[in-house]
Amino acid sequence: MFQLDSDGSYDLFCYGTLMVPAILARVLDHDCAAVSFQDAMLPGYTRHCVKNEDYPAVIPSAKLAELDNDAASKRGDDDLCVRGTLVLGLTYKDMSALDIFEGTQYARAKVAVKTLGPARTVRGLTAELADPAERERAAPVDGAVGGEVEAWTYVWSDAIDGLDPQIWSFTNFLRDKAAVWANSSTEYSDVDRARALAQEPSAAEARRAVAALALDGGDGDDGDDNDDGPIAGQKQEGFDDLGKNMLKHWSFAETYVNLNHGSYGSVPKAVMAALDAVHAETEARPCLFMRRTYMPRLVGVRAELAQLIGADTDEVVLVPNTTHGINNVMTNLEWEAGDVVVMYTTTYGAIGQTVKYICDKHPGVRLEVVDVAFPCAHADVVRQTEAVLSRYNELAPLDLSGLPRAVGRNVHARVRAVVVDQIASLPGVVYPWEAIVRLCRKYGAWSIVDAAHAIGQVEVDVKRADCDFWVSRFRTDVSHRGGAVLYVPKRNQALVRTSFPTSAFYESAAYPIQGRAWTWTGQYEWSGTVDWAPFLTIPDALAFRRSIGGEHRIMRYCHDLAVRGGRRVAKRWGTRIMENAEGSLTAAMVTVELPAVPAPGDLADQLLQIKYIEDSMLARDCFAPGLFHDGKWWVRFSAQVWNDLSDFDYLASVYDDIVRGLRDGSYRQHDVRETDPVHEPADVPTTQDV
Repeated sequence: MFQLDSDGSYDLFCYGTLMVPAILARVLDHDCAAVSFQDAMLPGYTRHCVKNEDYPAVIPSAKLAELDNDAASKRGDDDLCVRGTLVLGLTYKDMSALDIFEGTQYARAKVAVKTLGPARTVRGLTAELADPAERERAAPVDGAVGGEVEAWTYVWSDAIDGLDPQIWSFTNFLRDKAAVWANSSTEYSDVDRARALAQEPSAAEARRAVAALALDGGDGDDGDDNDDGPIAGQKQEGFDDLGKNMLKHWSFAETYVNLNHGSYGSVPKAVMAALDAVHAETEARPCLFMRRTYMPRLVGVRAELAQLIGADTDEVVLVPNTTHGINNVMTNLEWEAGDVVVMYTTTYGAIGQTVKYICDKHPGVRLEVVDVAFPCAHADVVRQTEAVLSRYNELAPLDLSGLPRAVGRNVHARVRAVVVDQIASLPGVVYPWEAIVRLCRKYGAWSIVDAAHAIGQVEVDVKRADCDFWVSRFRTDVSHRGGAVLYVPKRNQALVRTSFPTSAFYESAAYPIQGRAWTWTGQYEWSGTVDWAPFLTIPDALAFRRSIGGEHRIMRYCHDLAVRGGRRVAKRWGTRIMENAEGSLTAAMVTVELPAVPAPGDLADQLLQIKYIEDSMLARDCFAPGLFHDGKWWVRFSAQVWNDLSDFDYLASVYDDIVRGLRDGSYRQHDVRETDPVHEPADVPTTQDV
């Protein structure tokens, strides 16, 4: 992008989603009262759908032949223009936010724009400016009306095959998607992260803020961190303050400092009371509850969870945990010799072992590991993934069934599935999972998303992502331990023939029960006697979250606290947070490098160091897991509504002592019992022996 003067005023031609005033205001984070809007035309460009997305892109008309030679030869001059909105008086901060929102697929460029009417303030918008679909319904406008001005716009700079020759329709977008975009936070996650990182959402400012700590160490200027101000979302009218004030809602020991909700979660007292009530109801009349009561309630829970993640009720079921759900999917899929399963060096331990089991059970199926070293840009992870997919697979042929079909470059191997995290466990970084899902469609592979840490940390829309399989636990941020939601779109449900274990409602293809139809959701309604209370109290947990301000407030607070707490600890240690220049790796978990800790000599030494770290924290009544990644020791801090910056200070002081023990070798005298359980994926590396 071209550099801008920080004191300048700028005009921007908008031609897609930003023509909706509410969407523009959401990106800019203000009410647009200081800018004005003008109907305008961009000559010499055409507007096209971006494949598999809601939004469009413009290209110079000279490039139209590359996209669609037949269409180029048939278009007249009147067709080679784009009608949109000219937004006048944007600030440097506004333009910087827009740069981040548009991302790397676009280049900001100066263009000549024809104005078609007078400029209006946001309070005086005409029908055509307030609802740009009116312009599509109206008669064509004489391009000679008004004058010609110079403005910025965002022009498609990615590969031309990422566009569809079809002309993008604002009317269709407004009808189908505008309200979703205006009320979503997923579409604005990059710019929101940049704001939290830099207190100013510009690419340049985000890079400077991150560079001081994430890239160059912890010697940034104190004034850049703004750590003493209120955390975003901490105060909200009509609700209690977040932070230590929230501890009254949990049953923690008075001295316990919990910066590790990411591992096991913590249940609010209100949900524990609801859990006790369901248990009491069950024990009062067990047969009534198990035979009549639980199932209608279970359907209601599924409906509420489906709404939370953007799915249909009949596309979600409840399973005991994320590992269970992914195991259920992978053991149901039909594997053939030559199939390759792709995962990453950060894949959770049990999931990595599940993939290995599939390879062991099915001769000729093998594993390919993408070696990702964080911190890195999301684009780097996508490029590494595509390098593997393109090495094995041809581009996927058109399949009207909607099911992926992998075609190998040779008959002996093809990537059949990619197992990708939405947010990795250790290190706790956000993956570019939606881009990887799109790559899976491009190359005909199944996308299996381990979203264990997603619910409660980030907004989710599984239909928009269009993944093949998605599993997320809800124990850490929503309800009691022991429960996850498995999403399988209707097109893929026949691939998952049985629950795990197989249910009484399974229907055999060879030996069917006459008159009883197979349904995917039916497999999960009864597969043996279980405690239904953790599942049935999910609505109580979601209601509790609404009572303290709702999902958006909670996510804002936890994200901002994680970013600022991570910066604070990194500055104390003179190290860095695990973040990239775009600020795209951090949700509500932040990973910070430990200062100058010697690397373990071997796996046994690494396990000893891990146990020393864990026991030292448990002895000091606190926890935030240590992990060894890319040759260095790091700590993952999980922020929650009951935490504040003082918790980061306390854990950092505990780790100061731990670091001394790791440096002087005293950890080698630490007593490790053989009965100590292995809980973290770093304890059992999943890929080093591949």
